[in-house]
Amino acid sequence: MRGGLLEGAAQQPMRWRSWITSPKVLGFASSALFLVLVNYLHFGVILKTWSPQKPPVDRESCTCPCWDTVFKGTYQMGISGYKHMYFNITPQALKMWTLTVVAILLVHECICYIIRIVQTSKLRLSMLVLLLSVIHSHYYSWWVMWGYYNDDFYSQWPHQMFFSLTELMSTLLVVWQLDEATPLSPRLLLVILDIALLHILAGGIDQFVLNVILRRGERHQVLRDLAFMSSDVIYLIVACTELARLSCGNGITLSLLWKSLKRDLLYSALVITTLLVFLSFL
Repeated sequence: MRGGLLEGAAQQPMRWRSWITSPKVLGFASSALFLVLVNYLHFGVILKTWSPQKPPVDRESCTCPCWDTVFKGTYQMGISGYKHMYFNITPQALKMWTLTVVAILLVHECICYIIRIVQTSKLRLSMLVLLLSVIHSHYYSWWVMWGYYNDDFYSQWPHQMFFSLTELMSTLLVVWQLDEATPLSPRLLLVILDIALLHILAGGIDQFVLNVILRRGERHQVLRDLAFMSSDVIYLIVACTELARLSCGNGITLSLLWKSLKRDLLYSALVITTLLVFLSFL
């Protein structure tokens, strides 16, 4: 009996340890920590560094007549006093909520997938570097689309959607090849390379030259464009490096690699040219 009690007591910590280190618990905790830190860096550090400071708000006298107060129901109607956050019950508010929920779920699933790979297999470091380098771009995409809905400002919507969707496609291909158990695909690497090249060319034509090279942009515009360009350059370099390493590892010469991907490269050039022309009209 005594041995059985000791054995049961020894098993309890093991159960707790296995539960805490399970992919679901680690994934939830890591996702929550990541999302909180990203928002804190954005609002608590970056914006407070370069945003113009105004005098502290007088919470006693502050009012908001443009809040519809539907959320408060019968507790508060008409003009409201100070609140930490106001939101109106509109179709745009629902879209903002939906966009945020989808973004959070995608982050959670991605982090859980990474944890499962770490516990059961091995991460491909080159793909992990690409995934980490694009965090700013995806966060910016969510935030700027959230802002478009909030401000009812949609003139830049098609332009932003083009970059956001192509970036999401590239990231999905990176996540697909995160696990070293999944063989690298030359064609998928070529697509990643194409999207990075497309973003570099489009960004250079659009904002990078004007804001960074000609130094006509504000500080936040320069830093934003440098971050975008840096991630695309990293994508381009890593994709080219992996293609070259893949061909050498398989004993394929560059000429044979060119012949095997010749048609794909021609299609890529055609698609990039077409998309650049299309983007100029957005």
